[in-house]
Amino acid sequence: MSKSKFFKLIILGLLISNAIVVFMLINGRDKKNGSKNIIIEKLHFDKEQIKNYESYIQQHRKAINENEITMNKLRSELYQQLKHQQDTSKVDSIISIIANQQIIAENINYNHFLEIKKLCKPSQKEDFDELTTKIAKLFSLKERK
Repeated sequence: MSKSKFFKLIILGLLISNAIVVFMLINGRDKKNGSKNIIIEKLHFDKEQIKNYESYIQQHRKAINENEITMNKLRSELYQQLKHQQDTSKVDSIISIIANQQIIAENINYNHFLEIKKLCKPSQKEDFDELTTKIAKLFSLKERK
């Protein structure tokens, strides 16, 4: 398998996983035991922390949604290339840009959790550290069902 095909498969896998995560976040928002409530409970946030956390959530969702809109436009552009004679350099370029958007999405998510960490009082740091071992599971498909 050539390097080009290998990287395309990796990028495709990242795109699919990102789409699944965004879909689950959007559909799971209003569930009684959603990730928001789990984080509030596990970190034992007080009213002021919850208020700040909700503000961070709004900023996070806005950034993620804007990034997803950009990625969807790029995906449309990518699949429009199927109509034309295949220009692998253009296709590779679009895929690379999409991959960079995925990196941006991961940075948005990581920075969101850094903000949550800053909200924690010293007595909550241990709870946050414990939560970090469960973040990936918290946002996976199996845990959100």
